[in-house]
Amino acid sequence: MPTSEPLRELIVRLWGESGPDAPVLATLGDLPAGYRPMESYAVVPSPANARFLVPIAGHAAAAATLTCYNRLRSGQVRATRRVLGAGFRTGLAQRLLRHRLTVGLRSDIPAGQAADHLLGEHLRRVLDVPRIVFGLGVRPLDPNGKPTLQVFSGDGAPLGYAKIGWSPATKEMAATEAAAVEAVGAALAASGPGTGGPRPHVPALLHHGPWRDLLITVTAPLPARVSGHADPDSPPEPGFTLAVADSASSGWESLTDTAFWRRLRDGVAAMGDEPRLAEAMSAVMDGLADRHGESKLRIGRWHGDWVPWNVGHHAGDLHVWDWEHSATGAPVGLDLLHWRFQVALVLRGAPLDAAVAAVESAARDELEAFGVAAEARELMARLYLLEMFTRTHRLKLGGGGWNPALFPAMLDVLARWRP
Repeated sequence: MPTSEPLRELIVRLWGESGPDAPVLATLGDLPAGYRPMESYAVVPSPANARFLVPIAGHAAAAATLTCYNRLRSGQVRATRRVLGAGFRTGLAQRLLRHRLTVGLRSDIPAGQAADHLLGEHLRRVLDVPRIVFGLGVRPLDPNGKPTLQVFSGDGAPLGYAKIGWSPATKEMAATEAAAVEAVGAALAASGPGTGGPRPHVPALLHHGPWRDLLITVTAPLPARVSGHADPDSPPEPGFTLAVADSASSGWESLTDTAFWRRLRDGVAAMGDEPRLAEAMSAVMDGLADRHGESKLRIGRWHGDWVPWNVGHHAGDLHVWDWEHSATGAPVGLDLLHWRFQVALVLRGAPLDAAVAAVESAARDELEAFGVAAEARELMARLYLLEMFTRTHRLKLGGGGWNPALFPAMLDVLARWRP
């Protein structure tokens, strides 16, 4: 049976390599003798063009994996999932969609040891629930991409999101997310209500730890009726990112004393595989250090991926997720610049020059609300874009290849900035 490469990769990441006497076997055919079935998924629409794995574990749970959080999705995706969900809820889809992925455990392994071999059983144990199911989309995996499971109880109630770190880069992301949601959540809770300004809701950390050769971070579910951010051209008011910044504020620091600047320098030092890029980045940073090294910047935590698709609204509250790029020691205001850059580059499909112009315009016109002095706003734009250039190199270095939207065009941007 033809099987897409993304599906084959996903099977290996979640259930391991198949082979003689493997403790776990995930197969699109029948389980051989010596294995007992433990999990079963409908492969939608087919193994050759897989888009979803939907658990065959009760109609309500199967439907929930497709329709929960549908208000966060685009209209077309929402409609598709609604139709599929209705089919699984009635049982019609189970009858019509005949492609199955069956996961079996070797028969000689005691039931009490299932959690040592099956990710689902491990999650059930660490979350301390009697039964779980999970559904997920099937996407190409590169070393910087991690499977994210939507985890549900047997009756379809959402239990959380499980992010699976499987490579060095994705394990670092999973660890960063766990540390960030725990730290920011605790800081916001400690500040108490009525302390001035809006505060985002951060999902609670339910579990973080290793399992076999993976690193797993599980965060609490979002409200079932959370809706997406309607207008990408109107980011949430500055008070939300200022609350994030203040969760790890260190006051005002000179540019070259900041942890952010040191991280940029470390990023450039890792560019030995790209000497042209390393030389251009170093020249621009040297020029900034000469002109602005003693400039005082307000320093705190930034979310690191503040974009319309990582925030949502429910009952008047802002919910924020995907904290895997968060860091302390960053100049306050970078999150707003990231929003403008990503909306231009990713959402609008603009070329890099247009996205750079959007950042420069936002720095000039919008950073006053974040306490950034007029003379530091061009500097902030440069710092943000240098961060994006080092980040895209880091992802390339991790095995994901260059993002063609940024490279090689970013060499031309750097050339314009050289002193």
